[in-house]
Amino acid sequence: MIRFLPAGAALAAGLALLSAGGCGFQPLYAGPGYTALPGLAIESGEDRIDYLVDAALRRHLGDGESPYRLVLSTRLREHPIGISADGVARRYNLTAQTRYALHREGVEPVAGLVSETVQFDAPPDPAALLSARSDAEARAARVVAERLARTLAAQLSRRERAEAP
Repeated sequence: MIRFLPAGAALAAGLALLSAGGCGFQPLYAGPGYTALPGLAIESGEDRIDYLVDAALRRHLGDGESPYRLVLSTRLREHPIGISADGVARRYNLTAQTRYALHREGVEPVAGLVSETVQFDAPPDPAALLSARSDAEARAARVVAERLARTLAAQLSRRERAEAP
């Protein structure tokens, strides 16, 4: 059964959303921190996970001309979490940790660490296991890239607010 809001409640909700702009509310992705990120230069390692994070971050941020240079270092850790009765791992946690430093000439770098964990099943077939782990690496890279973009945007926004008169 579909229920609709009374006209007054819908109007009140709409007015509340409109008034949020008047109180200084600004979505993170529309803020000055996020708009400076598209097109930034990225320096990362030469491992597969470094390439995956780099590519996912470029897709997430899009093209543009950024005054920033981002230096990344990503490492993977794999831990068995599902052990069968015969002592064989059937499920794994794959954790991607990315250390970052965002540089801009004449400004102190923004640095930190983002970490994400994804899980994958470990099928008994070796080819299927490689495929499952590869897919988990790609998922981890996408999630790390999204978190990194949000983290950088938030840090840049905080910095700009602190520097504002």
